[in-house]
Amino acid sequence: MFAMSKKLIKHADLFDGKNEKLKENVNIVIENNLVKEVFSGEISEENFDEIIDASGLTAIPGLTDAHVHVSHNQSDRNYEARVDEMAVRSTRVAKDMLLRGFTTIRDAGGVTYGLKKNIDNGFIDGPRIYPSNAYISQTCGHADKRHSPIAEHLPDGSWTSPTLQQHLNYVADGPAEVLRAVREQFILGASQIKIMAGGGVSSTYDPIQTVQFTYEEMKAAVDAAKDFGTYVMAHLYTPASIQRAVKAGVKSLEHTNLMDDETAKIISETADVWVMPGPQFGRPIESHGDNQPESILKKAAFVRAGEEIATEAINKYNLNIVFGTDSFGDPDYIEKHQLEDFSYFKKRFGSFKGLVAATGNVYELTKLTTYQNPYPDGKIGVLEEGSYADILLVKGNPVIDLDILADEDNIKLIMKDAKVYKNIL
Repeated sequence: MFAMSKKLIKHADLFDGKNEKLKENVNIVIENNLVKEVFSGEISEENFDEIIDASGLTAIPGLTDAHVHVSHNQSDRNYEARVDEMAVRSTRVAKDMLLRGFTTIRDAGGVTYGLKKNIDNGFIDGPRIYPSNAYISQTCGHADKRHSPIAEHLPDGSWTSPTLQQHLNYVADGPAEVLRAVREQFILGASQIKIMAGGGVSSTYDPIQTVQFTYEEMKAAVDAAKDFGTYVMAHLYTPASIQRAVKAGVKSLEHTNLMDDETAKIISETADVWVMPGPQFGRPIESHGDNQPESILKKAAFVRAGEEIATEAINKYNLNIVFGTDSFGDPDYIEKHQLEDFSYFKKRFGSFKGLVAATGNVYELTKLTTYQNPYPDGKIGVLEEGSYADILLVKGNPVIDLDILADEDNIKLIMKDAKVYKNIL
């Protein structure tokens, strides 16, 4: 796929994705699409196809947003789009994310097969995608996307809801149905599985307090994913949902805004469990581009009320976190808020921890995908020998001030797979 090439980034101060202290005035040698060397000192500039002078800038790994929904991109929540319309619109959403510096995303549910395939083969521009494919939900769960009780599940297994009929969301009840639902996602190349383990803000019929899926159902999903070499991520907010998921073996906890001290302690005592503590609810309540019903606004306010306690618990027990924005809906809304979330992460967790959540911690998270990792040839989230050449050059030092990344004008160069997509040096 890659023609033989050799590139040099010189005179950069470097954040490697893990260590708080920058490496000063280093050279980054790139061969094909991988970082070959990182070192200080003199270097001959002969035989390089491209040389980039990064004097006065900080080189950091390409960013990862570990919770997005690129295909859920409609402005009107009541409009049920055809799958081809969602896929076409997702090409813009994905490219925009890349041009904001997100060289990798973990899609937490949606239509990604064709998008990912054509980004990876170079046909369109976008970030690397770790796909979950369809959400898996119980009946009357967060991804049971019937807009009205009139929509039916017919005796032949089909649905009168277009979203459910197209299996954009997958409703399953009982361990046997959950097993089938999980295995269906692997046919489409899922690198991990997404289940709905508790009530949601944007859904109509499930209160936030509901615990969704029994222990046996969650365990069935976890066992099926483990048999395929990977893990389960779960949407949840409440202590009851979180504790059941951890007990069942879920490895990535999404949102967790109502977490309490006891639950955080349980997470801290369980190996390889990650928390995606977003979206950031510190900002004023506003819609994702449509007119939200009053019931949804009330649920959003209820969830937000617990965020301060959850943040304190995460910091107290030093839980493993990854950066995620839950970006979905109108592309203009995503553009407004995706980078802005770094400022909220700074307020909650500090600059260094917030930056690691979008870089080095992601590298550790990808290890849970083992042989299902769709990008096994290089390291993601770190900037060292053997990393993919996914690199940002940034004005200032985001290790000490994460607000820098909230302003895309501070991101002077975006490189993915050694190809430059933005250069305003």
